[in-house]
Amino acid sequence: MKPFKVLALAGVCLPALTAHAFADPVSIGSFVISSLLSVGAGGILPAVSAAAIGNFVIGAALVGASLLQSVLGRAPKIDPGNFKSTFETGDSSEIRAVGRVRVGGLKAFGNTAGGVNRYRLVCHTRGKVTAVEQHFFGGREITVESDGSVSSPPWARSNGSSWAYVKAKIGDGTETAWPELLADFPDLWTPAHRVRGIAQSLVKYISPGITSDKFLKLYQSGAPDYERVQRSEPVYDPRSGQSATNEATWAYRDNGPLCAAHILRSYPSLKVSDFDYAGIAAEATRGDAIVATKAGTEVRSRCWGMWPSETPRGDVMDQVLKSIGAEIVPSDDNSFTIRLIDDWREPEIVFPEKHLIELQWRSGPESVERPNICRVKYYAPERNYEMTEIDLTGIEWAHIQSEIDRVGEQIMDIDLPFCPSASQAQRIARRLFALARADAGVAKFNFVGLAAWGKTVAGIPLPDIGVTETCAIGTPRVNDDEGTVEIPFVVWPDLPPWNPATMEVEPPPVVPDMAYDSALDTPASPSAAAVVQYPGGAYETRLKFAGVTGGTVADAVFRAYTAGEPDPYQRMTTYKGGSDWYGYKVANPVGKKTDFKVRFFNDDDDGSYFSDVLTVDPMAIDNTAPAKPELIVGKTIDFPPRYTVTASVASMNAVSLIVTGSDLGVIISSEGRPGQTYTVQFTVDDAGSHLFEATAYNSNGTAGPVASYSI
Repeated sequence: MKPFKVLALAGVCLPALTAHAFADPVSIGSFVISSLLSVGAGGILPAVSAAAIGNFVIGAALVGASLLQSVLGRAPKIDPGNFKSTFETGDSSEIRAVGRVRVGGLKAFGNTAGGVNRYRLVCHTRGKVTAVEQHFFGGREITVESDGSVSSPPWARSNGSSWAYVKAKIGDGTETAWPELLADFPDLWTPAHRVRGIAQSLVKYISPGITSDKFLKLYQSGAPDYERVQRSEPVYDPRSGQSATNEATWAYRDNGPLCAAHILRSYPSLKVSDFDYAGIAAEATRGDAIVATKAGTEVRSRCWGMWPSETPRGDVMDQVLKSIGAEIVPSDDNSFTIRLIDDWREPEIVFPEKHLIELQWRSGPESVERPNICRVKYYAPERNYEMTEIDLTGIEWAHIQSEIDRVGEQIMDIDLPFCPSASQAQRIARRLFALARADAGVAKFNFVGLAAWGKTVAGIPLPDIGVTETCAIGTPRVNDDEGTVEIPFVVWPDLPPWNPATMEVEPPPVVPDMAYDSALDTPASPSAAAVVQYPGGAYETRLKFAGVTGGTVADAVFRAYTAGEPDPYQRMTTYKGGSDWYGYKVANPVGKKTDFKVRFFNDDDDGSYFSDVLTVDPMAIDNTAPAKPELIVGKTIDFPPRYTVTASVASMNAVSLIVTGSDLGVIISSEGRPGQTYTVQFTVDDAGSHLFEATAYNSNGTAGPVASYSI
């Protein structure tokens, strides 16, 4: 028989399989979870008498699977949306996170220096984070440049600086004291204040003076709270050649089985050798498999979420496993793995009827107890990273109308706080809902029942109906005095294949950040984007978009994707050219998926919402010939005769514009940014004729058609 720790791990799968459907909140299943994840593995199960276990399990079986709904709500609920706020307290929980989350955090320090610089040190989450994707002031998205300056209106200043700065540390344990706080608060902040091992941000707000109109625009409600969207802790992936013991080699992953193993591994009672990483790698690959959804496709199992560190570890793992659709099972080498749960399952063991001594059976809960309506919530990025209920109206599997008409509504609420996908949430909820309605019982075997140790699915004979059912089983309970083994079970439901077209609803609509009322219309999505390379070797990323009525300042941003994950947004320099607006930035996203979006501000610094995103995948240099430039020549002074030559290009891929004049040579040689006008004045003799020609060139030097003008 395996050591007790591995046997206990066999029971941890029960929460994910809804095996608590046949156990009270104080059942032996709870003891097993506590022994592994809360108080250590030794001594708990042997302390419970066999007779007590037997009596207890039989009582639980009589209640049947109807207890699933109450058990799902037994543990304190984790709500990652609660951690979006920025809060002040003298006694704060340590926050941990996996996957992509939107988080505020603890204001660990706040003070003002010289009446001008106001600082806030915000502690976000424990441990190293891998990237920050978005920044928010008071719920309003901002762009933060590489030097920390906030470059979005109204924070950007005409001299290139800003009224606010945001700087960050990743929380890898190498942190030193913030030099800004050392300089401005030498009596309060010392080199010993390192805040090590905490992902943190230092926000600096600069006052333009309380008599300034700008002050009211920036701080009419005080200094705005800071939030961010981050990619959280790096995770060990045994498929990627990383070192299991060197965290510096780990990378961001939101794969369900990998994140579950990562969270389990952080508990001091477990070590690397306790994990079957070969099995976890295989399940991680299954978790990365592309599945069909109502809206398209996605990977099967992802894990995003946050929780306070003092939350009982069994409660955290219970909700993680439910959210990713997985269970913990032992391996043959005295370790364990994280296994995804399929809708259709094969028994790991089948018990012959001759070894069955007694069967306590219930054909599902009574109709007045059996849930007939399923409601599910998930951690929804579409709803600003809040726990959001999915409207399952019209979905047949979630509403058993015949029972609703007969006995009224019996609602089952399923919360999946580590599930970031509406499709994933619905697939998992259907299985949990069906299990809550399933037949359940306790089968008593002779000592052959010991073969069920470490198993989660078994074939249980049902003599009265002459069949053997595939069942999810709980941890076997041994009664040495009787020489029997009792196995609680729930009959695995016969679910049809998942059909997104009829069994699933699309995610809820994306909501904008509602931090302010916009006086401007939301601009349309950008119409074109390009990347070019100048003759000197420099790359430039360009954008074209339309303006909005009243918009005088454009804010255009873009982000490329690295290894499938988005980099932080970067702000582009913007200008108006004719009836269109343009943006550009020295950057080389060639070969990468790239997102672009824009918004506008008016003269009062009121801003619009961001436009829909333009995605180009991948960005590539367009080496087609540029269009013919526009060329205009006109006399401005009769004597001495003075002429003005004006030229411009419309092509997004033009990198240079050359204008020549007969007897004058090259009179314009400039970068060929679209929408920009290039002008030169000169004096010529009216007695002769003069020919002017304009040519645009692309990145590889290909010339477009020549525009000519003769005087």
